[in-house]
Amino acid sequence: MATPIKSSDRPAAKRPSPLSMFKASLERDGLSAKSARFNDPEVEKQYTQHLVEKTVPTERVLWYLVIFTYFSYAILDFLTISENLDTVLIIRAIFGTIMMLLIPLSFIQKVKPHFGVLSAAGLFVSAIGVIWMIAIIPAEGAPPYIIGVLIVFIASSCIMRIPFPVAATAYITSSLVYVAVLNLIPKFSPVDIISGHFFMLSIAFVAVITNYTQELRSRTIWLRDEQRKRDSAMIERLLIEATAADQSKINFLSMMSHELRTPLHQIIGYTEVVTNACKAANDDSDNVQHLNEIHGSAHILLSRIQKMLRFADATAGKMKYEIGNTGVDELIEVSLEQMRSGLEKKGITVTQDNLEKGTIYIDIVHTCYALNNLLENALNASPKGSVIDISGSTDEDGAYELVISDNGQGMSAEQIETALKPFTQGEQTLRRSSEGLGLGLTLATRIFQDQNASLRLESDGTNGTTVTIRFEPPVKAKKPVAESMAS
Repeated sequence: MATPIKSSDRPAAKRPSPLSMFKASLERDGLSAKSARFNDPEVEKQYTQHLVEKTVPTERVLWYLVIFTYFSYAILDFLTISENLDTVLIIRAIFGTIMMLLIPLSFIQKVKPHFGVLSAAGLFVSAIGVIWMIAIIPAEGAPPYIIGVLIVFIASSCIMRIPFPVAATAYITSSLVYVAVLNLIPKFSPVDIISGHFFMLSIAFVAVITNYTQELRSRTIWLRDEQRKRDSAMIERLLIEATAADQSKINFLSMMSHELRTPLHQIIGYTEVVTNACKAANDDSDNVQHLNEIHGSAHILLSRIQKMLRFADATAGKMKYEIGNTGVDELIEVSLEQMRSGLEKKGITVTQDNLEKGTIYIDIVHTCYALNNLLENALNASPKGSVIDISGSTDEDGAYELVISDNGQGMSAEQIETALKPFTQGEQTLRRSSEGLGLGLTLATRIFQDQNASLRLESDGTNGTTVTIRFEPPVKAKKPVAESMAS
């Protein structure tokens, strides 16, 4: 029987080294760890174009300052150098002029993408000029600022966008030239040579590392910015497409509603004419019953089409509100009168024992329509002979809360969420609202929201549903415009 291997006997997973993790992070961004450039030539070209547009003008200004500083050191030359002063000034003039001649090249369109190379060339020229001055000035009389000028390496690596391979070549080559001068010219003491080696090589090392880090950072920042721009453009495009699709659906609903209402009105009208004719002729057949069924079905279809048209108008912001102070009892009375036939047909009793009087700031026509949608849902969900309770009161903030409760089949949280979306009906919701479009609650919610009122559904999923409508006090409700805003 094989001996099971204990977890402690298993070799530990090898942790990746910091260097491999660093390389992996660069690879995710498409960057080369060796050259600090993008692996994709097209991406590198786009980044270079970004530099041409954004940084070249700024770097020209930096070069003007560098050249001005380089020539201004001639004043210190006059004050501190006593031997070979004329040669030092000539060298300064020659190399300063070469640096000046590099700047006009950056205005040539084909040369602009290579401005970093020009910058590196300028740094190299200035470094060679300084090294030459050091070589001809006596060691004991060399002013300390001469070698300090080479610190421009570090400054340039921090603020100038010079490609890493080019910058590293310029820094290292200049350092090697300086080291060679120290070793080949006998005037320098061992202390000068050792300190010079340490100083120049440390300057070059810091400059190379700084340039490498800055180049990677610059490209990473640009890459993130470009990704954000692409994401923003995609989101904007998707929003435009979604808005266009929604508008197209709304236009279709509106057009179809208008087109269908005309023939339905004709069907209803002709049905009433034929029904009256049959009644006048004492027709005892089933014709009258059939005509009544046609008439009723046409009215139901017309009601649903009108609901679609109202939904299209609400979504498009075309619903107009004439808002004013309305008594709650008046609103309930008008709504129940419109629902009376349906309530009587099903034997539903509506109780108002806990309905307090109050005044709300609404458009009574649209609010009645929204309230009737809620009562219709409660009516369809309630069994025959049951009770629908309507209550209401004013809270401490002055808002009036109207509550409609039924004893029908309840709704789960998921079904409530579904019911509030247009044209969506879950199985349970469908049973509650009979056969409908799934627009009643959506329209009611929209109409209430347009009037600074809110609608809330509550149910335990089995024993009825409670709808709470909160009407803000008139002072708060007067702030919004009386016109529905488009989605």
